[in-house]
Amino acid sequence: MKKSLKIISIASIILFGILWVLSKFVDSTEFNTMDIRNILVLIYLVTSLKYYQMEVKDKNSIIEELQTKLVEK
Repeated sequence: MKKSLKIISIASIILFGILWVLSKFVDSTEFNTMDIRNILVLIYLVTSLKYYQMEVKDKNSIIEELQTKLVEK
């Protein structure tokens, strides 16, 4: 789950960058990418937030496990 969230966040930020560069070089009013870019930013923010929440939860469980081992000795 964590790996898929990381892949989704990286892919969305890369797509955002590609669309941003295209909007600077291609002057086309037919295809407005501003909405798509905003959605990609939201996807990046949500997936990154969820990924880091899971990462902190895993690290906290490791810390608690090590603390219990330390207390037992």
